[in-house]
Amino acid sequence: MRAAWIAGGTVCLLALGIAWGEYAGWPFLRQPIENAATRSVAVPVQLQGQFRAHFIWRPRVEVQELRIASDGRYGAPHLLDAQGVSLAWHWGDIWRWQRGEHLLLQRLQADALDARLMRLANGDANWQLGQKDEPAPAEQEKDPLGGLPRFGSLVVGQGHIVWQDKVQDVDLDVQVRGSEGEAVVGSASGYEATLKGRYRTMPMDLQVRAGSTLPLLQDPEAAPDAQWVPMRVSGTVAAARLLFDGQAAALLGTPRLDGALEFQGRSLAEVGKPLGITLPQTPPFDLRGRLSQDAGVWRLQASRATIGSSRLAGDLRFHQRTNPSRLTGELTGTKLAFADLGPAIGGDGGTAKPPAQQEAQGRVLPQRRFDLPSLKVMDADVNVAIDQVDFGTDAMAPLQQLKTRIHLDGGVLRLDDLHAVVSGGRFQGMTQLDANAQPAQWQARLDIAGVDIAGWMRGLRKDSAPAAPSVNATGALKKEREQARQGGEQAVRSYVTGVLSAKLDVRGAGNSTADILGSLNGPVDLTLRDGTLSHLATEAIGLDVAQALGVLIRGDHPLPLNCARFDMVARNGLVEPRMAVIDNRDTTVRVNGHVNLRDESMALRLVAEPKDWSLVSLRTPITVNGTLGKPDIGIEGRRLAGKVIGAIALGAAAGPAAAVIPLFERGSNSEGDPCTTVASAASTARKP
Repeated sequence: MRAAWIAGGTVCLLALGIAWGEYAGWPFLRQPIENAATRSVAVPVQLQGQFRAHFIWRPRVEVQELRIASDGRYGAPHLLDAQGVSLAWHWGDIWRWQRGEHLLLQRLQADALDARLMRLANGDANWQLGQKDEPAPAEQEKDPLGGLPRFGSLVVGQGHIVWQDKVQDVDLDVQVRGSEGEAVVGSASGYEATLKGRYRTMPMDLQVRAGSTLPLLQDPEAAPDAQWVPMRVSGTVAAARLLFDGQAAALLGTPRLDGALEFQGRSLAEVGKPLGITLPQTPPFDLRGRLSQDAGVWRLQASRATIGSSRLAGDLRFHQRTNPSRLTGELTGTKLAFADLGPAIGGDGGTAKPPAQQEAQGRVLPQRRFDLPSLKVMDADVNVAIDQVDFGTDAMAPLQQLKTRIHLDGGVLRLDDLHAVVSGGRFQGMTQLDANAQPAQWQARLDIAGVDIAGWMRGLRKDSAPAAPSVNATGALKKEREQARQGGEQAVRSYVTGVLSAKLDVRGAGNSTADILGSLNGPVDLTLRDGTLSHLATEAIGLDVAQALGVLIRGDHPLPLNCARFDMVARNGLVEPRMAVIDNRDTTVRVNGHVNLRDESMALRLVAEPKDWSLVSLRTPITVNGTLGKPDIGIEGRRLAGKVIGAIALGAAAGPAAAVIPLFERGSNSEGDPCTTVASAASTARKP
């Protein structure tokens, strides 16, 4: 019985002692706690000034100053120096931390806080408290603040955080100041912070305003129900101006935020590159929309994105935690100007002139090298729907209703299910660029059907002709074409009209547009039917002086065009026609020779075969030489000289009337369609 009384008394005394200790705050445990913490984190920990601790109900430590040292090799005076500190934890979190998991602290509240976060190039960091195993490089990339204690809640009266990380290439200085509470009202309530420095190659100078506690290091996974606070961020990121107005629950590590965004800058590529996002070189941009981030996924709901003269919108998600990172969503808009994407496809995008040497050589194909490494930084799956694609010239009508799906997978960029309409017809096909090959491999398949060429290629219209109407243009052009084909003396509105169809299946290799076209292989087949061709142009090709003079006197008018076909094949950049013919009621014109895309040279020969007689014809083959940038158009002088000398000689011998005999041309009107393979083969055999 006595033993029972002694045991019971001991338990009561122990309970009273624990109760007193909890009530008094265990003041005599300051030194043991310092020693235990120092052993656990492997750097000195100091608890100075007033001290209170509680270990049973809501375990926590309240201390006037908490100081956690930093190993001398990091060059920092300390890891953490906090004033007026309340630190709370769960024992289960401490137990898991001792077994290698992240240290999770339920709450850190400080009147003032100064933190110095340093990581060396080898991956060692002063915030890896007690950590024995180095995190793998992949883990360092995925979690840039790996090893740093996570906080369910972080309340800071005034703070200073320096983050220097040679692994992530980060050098940021964060200043925090502010106040809140029942005694603080009006505009004085809230927090302000400044972030200066750089993230990778991206300079940052940002000002942050928060309407309540600023959760700088709050862990969103540990506190998924953390209170959102109003937040406004303004300043510069890289060469871009940024304004974000919304709310946030975490800023560093894995942010949680949601709000309105305004973003302006010189080029999207300058912003995307430091973030590991593949974006094209563009003219200046102005983006308005909504930005959110949660669970490692950034979401941009762009209500308006002005890039040069392009007007776009979209809903895009950037999945930061996948390996590699991934962009998904939809890109829409009313207008995409082709020139705004010029740098992305190897052109200048209107921002620079070609090099003087290239211009002097007459080179016109874009020489700028693609940024192929950027295609391997991330993957993408984006649906595109653009109302209008503008080629940047009045000579060509914009494409309408462009739809495609952009796939970027392991360095292979592919545009699938490409569809567009223009001038009553359609485009459809695909294209792909494989950046893994050396050099890069490109391929394209395109099918064009039912396109009114006069409506699409506006440069074919005469200067005096009115522009094709924008409303019901297809019907108006068809009616105009049908009237011209009926004959009569209608005025020429377009030098060439007709319905275009085309197929191409080509491949090339290179790191620029010029390289790819210079190695082009594959067939290209274009056919034009149910159209017209200017009478004057027809006679000019044939150098028929008499009929050309007649046309000038009477006025030019369109001749019904039976067909025009250019069936070509490219072999290592050398494009040669297997069949190239233009046939109308008056003349059949055949083309042979080649265009060399490697050096942009041309060697073409046009031969006109008349179908009617002419009294005075100087008809002789026309040659097109030179380069794409500087074509040299001429005639075969030997054939022409022979006709002229014969006419002079006959005129001298038999009289002036006989001089026209060598210049007389009877013409021939053969049966069959010269644009078919059989007819073309027979005619090609009779080269003049």
